[in-house]
Amino acid sequence: MLKSSLCFLPLSLLTVSMANATAFDSCPSKAYLFQSKPVQVYGVNLVTGSTTLLQNDTGLNANINGVGFNFDDRYIYGYNTTHKQIVRLGQDFIAETLNVTGLPDHTFFVGDVYNHTYYLYRHKKGLFKIDLSPLDSDPSATLVIEQISSSANVNLTDFAVHPGDGMLYGIDNGSGWLYQFDLNTGNETFIGDTGEKGTFGAGYFDVDGNYYVSRNQDGKIYRIDLSSANAANINAGIVPAVEFVTNGPSSNQNDGARCANAPVIDEDTIIDFGDAPDSYQTLLVSNGPRHEFDGETWLGAAPPDGEIDGHLPPESDEDNEPTSKGVHFVTGLETGMIAKVLVEASTTGYLSAWIDWNADGDFTDDGEQVFTDQALDAGDNLLDVLVDIDAPTSTTWARFRFSQETNLSPFGGSTSGEVVDMAVTVLNDGATARYFPNETGYATLAYEDNWPYKADYDMNDAVIKYRITEILKDGKVIRSQIDGRLAAVGADYRSGFGIRLEGVAPSAINTAASFQNHNQASSELGLEGGRSEAIFIITDDLSSKANSNCRYYRTLLDCKEDETFSFRLNIELGSGIALSAWPDMPYDPFIFASPNQSRGASISDNPGRSWEVHLPDQAPTEAFDASTFKTGVDDSDPDSGKYFKTADNHPWALLITDDWTWPKEYTNLVTAYPKFAEYAASGGDNETNWFLAENAADNQCYEP
Repeated sequence: MLKSSLCFLPLSLLTVSMANATAFDSCPSKAYLFQSKPVQVYGVNLVTGSTTLLQNDTGLNANINGVGFNFDDRYIYGYNTTHKQIVRLGQDFIAETLNVTGLPDHTFFVGDVYNHTYYLYRHKKGLFKIDLSPLDSDPSATLVIEQISSSANVNLTDFAVHPGDGMLYGIDNGSGWLYQFDLNTGNETFIGDTGEKGTFGAGYFDVDGNYYVSRNQDGKIYRIDLSSANAANINAGIVPAVEFVTNGPSSNQNDGARCANAPVIDEDTIIDFGDAPDSYQTLLVSNGPRHEFDGETWLGAAPPDGEIDGHLPPESDEDNEPTSKGVHFVTGLETGMIAKVLVEASTTGYLSAWIDWNADGDFTDDGEQVFTDQALDAGDNLLDVLVDIDAPTSTTWARFRFSQETNLSPFGGSTSGEVVDMAVTVLNDGATARYFPNETGYATLAYEDNWPYKADYDMNDAVIKYRITEILKDGKVIRSQIDGRLAAVGADYRSGFGIRLEGVAPSAINTAASFQNHNQASSELGLEGGRSEAIFIITDDLSSKANSNCRYYRTLLDCKEDETFSFRLNIELGSGIALSAWPDMPYDPFIFASPNQSRGASISDNPGRSWEVHLPDQAPTEAFDASTFKTGVDDSDPDSGKYFKTADNHPWALLITDDWTWPKEYTNLVTAYPKFAEYAASGGDNETNWFLAENAADNQCYEP
């Protein structure tokens, strides 16, 4: 009601009535765009480029330009180009005209606010400032404009103050060159060529020192890294304007304001990010792919959850929600062949996708874009992919982007849809692949570390997500890749984790070509010396990989943490090993006592590798002290092939070929999953679905 009545008030009354306009509640993450005459105010999501009309009637039949956000009083200040007056706007975006003396007769189109001072710039006229502090005690105070410098040689249409160094930055419209301006003297310094030209009518900073500029002609939003971390490149004049959003708002009359102390992620929106390693430009700082949730466009059975950034391995929203991906390869990716991929879409839209055929860590090589604006129908879409004939046998990455927009690249923002990153296996030269538990999912390994006693039997002392990809050729296994993620460590004892290839001699391993990575970084291969079988040590201390601030890692209901450790073990076998001589998947994953660490008074001091826990009925390695069988409550009987079970057939290790939620700390497995007792007593014949979430007791399991 106030808004409509203001349109009929004289300007003098308007100023008085709006003197107490409400400031913004906080430092908002949105960028604000002022366009047209009468001015319209839009909220801009700099991450995705989406715009929302916030106000189409500011109370003035005028254009407002040169706007800047003042984080001292949380108002936006601007210049009324129609009446040559200074205005400010609160959170309702109704303009309040301020009293200012000394305003020059020429019009200003460039401005920003810093340290409670409003700065205005006009090409060939100079740099000016207005102290805003008198408004703190008297909203009707008369302000005074002062000229800082008459030198203004750069043709700007907007500039913004860097929140870190307190300098103004702007791009010359003719050359695309970036300049820095000293607030005290007005002196301008050439920084470098951005590589882009046009009219950059709106400029914004974020709290990290990234400079965003919106080009009037096409609405594209570019980002220039002016952060302190990029100082070396800035000093060398390397300041490229990277296309951050393709489909931003275009206009012939733009100006922007933003609270530069806020992160760029808009707290009011749901955004989906990618999951591939950051060499594929996944994180926001790398201009990774991201999609704003529009309420109707996604892949799979369920819409994506909101994220604040990309999930790098080991943490991935696709791994946590394997059924909601919406992208499934029906056939293998064999070089030179047509592969079938099933894409489930929530609605009609456009799909673009890339596969890193040469496995070099990017999607930029020729032929790696496999779909370009492929129209999808709602529901299942069966599509063909021609696999690059020259692609090597490898596990590599694919990226699928589904949106209502077209012309998407492997990176950058979108106002709708979802991005799905996934690891895929490419097979060359007649090779085939087999997987455990499947191509994209993980099995769960869970261990109780109190063997030969049960103690709390919460089966969460070590929980590991586990997946194997085997490459076969001519009836032989030529390569095995084991991927794992540490999901929980609810233990006081310290344990290591290893994998044995039972019956495979260490000499069969091509150690020069094999490797082990931890969190994508190279690590020791871990092939244990002095053994007759190939045993790989992933780590001799899982607790050291947990990186936890809690009493236990991801087993306490009141302490939620992200996964922090992943590994990949790539085993090359030279000419290969015949299937008859190769162990069945999942091989023999086991835990052992960390070196020089006690297991309590009931176990000999610091047992190290002589103490192990394996999956039920799996014989231990040659390092194990077999004299410890039949101690405590262990009922192992090597003669009958019974290992690591109690008399009730309760094991000290579990393998569940699915995603599984483990018991919370100090909660017995049978308490958390009551049907497990019957499953064990029957020797695995009854209650085979005991581990499903629907069979878990309420509030007895850890929820990630």
